[in-house]
Amino acid sequence: MCSVMPFLSLTIGIDDTFLMLAAWHETSRKLSVEERVEAAMRHAGVSISITSLTDALAFLIGAIAPLPAVIYFCYYSCAAICFIFLYSMTIFVAFLSISGRWEEQGRHALAFWHETAPIQNAESESKLICFLNLGSRPNVDLHNSSTDLDQHHSTEEVLQKTDTRLWYQRFFADKYAPFICHPATQIIALSSFVAYLAITYTGIQQMVVGFDLINIVRPESPSRRFLELQTQYFLHDVSKLDVAVLNPPNMGNSLHRKQFLSVLAEIETTQCSAGRNTTDFWYFSYQKYMDSLGFGGFWDGMSEDDESFNENLKTFLMANEKYDYDILQHSNGTLKAFRFTTQLSNYGNDEGILKCTVCRRHTVKCAKSVRKICNKYRADLNMWSYTPLWNLADQFEIMWPQTLQDLYISVIVMVPIALLMIPQPFCAFAIAGSIFSIGLGVLGFMTWWGVNLDATSMITIAMSVGFSVDFSAHCTYAYMTEANSHFQHEPTPYERLVAALAAVGWPITQGSFSVFLGICTLITVQTYIVQTCFKTVLLVVIFGTVHALLYLPLILMHSHSFYLFICKKKSIK
Repeated sequence: MCSVMPFLSLTIGIDDTFLMLAAWHETSRKLSVEERVEAAMRHAGVSISITSLTDALAFLIGAIAPLPAVIYFCYYSCAAICFIFLYSMTIFVAFLSISGRWEEQGRHALAFWHETAPIQNAESESKLICFLNLGSRPNVDLHNSSTDLDQHHSTEEVLQKTDTRLWYQRFFADKYAPFICHPATQIIALSSFVAYLAITYTGIQQMVVGFDLINIVRPESPSRRFLELQTQYFLHDVSKLDVAVLNPPNMGNSLHRKQFLSVLAEIETTQCSAGRNTTDFWYFSYQKYMDSLGFGGFWDGMSEDDESFNENLKTFLMANEKYDYDILQHSNGTLKAFRFTTQLSNYGNDEGILKCTVCRRHTVKCAKSVRKICNKYRADLNMWSYTPLWNLADQFEIMWPQTLQDLYISVIVMVPIALLMIPQPFCAFAIAGSIFSIGLGVLGFMTWWGVNLDATSMITIAMSVGFSVDFSAHCTYAYMTEANSHFQHEPTPYERLVAALAAVGWPITQGSFSVFLGICTLITVQTYIVQTCFKTVLLVVIFGTVHALLYLPLILMHSHSFYLFICKKKSIK
């Protein structure tokens, strides 16, 4: 998992660079490089800081999970996000400044030693040659110099007349914003969101919790075939319970032995135990061995004498070598520790238990009852139990509550951070709602894609919080700030939506597409863990993009309109 982390972390952090580039492109080319950097950072710095801080916190929150794989991955990812933020705010800004110097000096963006053709000569060149050679336009201000543009009619052809906005700004402001605000589109958006919630709820109800060991083995591996045959023909191996007694009683003492055998009987008579007939305990075999020697009542006397019991035990272990691995002895022959096995009720293989609700409940109940007995005698005997079923039982018990806990804590932590950076209460709650909606959507839809809720998907759920914060924070911050710099009057909710989408629509799209390209390399790795990463991250990208570019802008616009309506009504009164 940690080897996959760099690719996923880079895809999270690269949207910061897209946002900074978009802000840089909006600055006036008549300003000095220092002033352009200042303006770009003033515009994008807050949004980048919000997302980086919340991403890092999201991974730290994910690290509270009691699973080492999740903990290590989240720590690595948190460190990666911090380094990406520092890199974006320092090294990337430095290279951006160098590029600005080249642009100011009329040099080519890539071949910086080559001076580009002046923009006045664009009329004599083809559009392709003009595009390749211009590189930068130091003599023209695309935002504040419409008079310069009027003097050069050839430039209108190259730059699409006098519209100083970049092509993606025109698309999101003039095409996309009116499209999603059309009544028919809004009805479709509302219907799709209701369907999204319904599918999410149904998927969560059918969610499979737990990790099947066979999933970590490659399909063409011989080990997978072995596990398949073991599952098919040796189902009882899964439910064999090992109990280790690390502070053993003196089995040569009748009182101590009687007390221990009563403890053994407790374990053998739980509702999930198969009984005494399935118990493999060296003491019972020792007794049978001594009786088979034909010395009459020799066992009765020997079992009451510590020295004789321990001395003859060596002979028994030499004749029954398999039990030699069940016993640890001190140098004087006394018992240091031992173990025994007993059979639990068989509910099939891991896959069968994962898909059977009754089996899952029985497994958790069985684990609790056996562990309760071991804990009861922990001080005297220091007993510990283990079976592969306990791995599943632990997952059933912690996966779903832990995942919901991570989502709850993330939402609670993100709200004050959003309020600190964007002093608008509704925007903070909109970000929190977006986080919760995307997280639950990923949980619900991954069920339909055959992904279980296990350690791997828990990691990607933690990542989904980071992604969803990025998308929603960029959108809400742009909604609150972008329109103020474009209009002399108080902008309407629709004007705010148009300005926000023009500013962040393309960076969000670029960020989503870069994440998609980053995880496409995972398709070639045919392992369950990597495929789970690919599926869940793809769901996060899709839902995060749809929320940021469709649901959230409409919610912000209508909520703002409703707020203005209430304020107007109060002022009339």
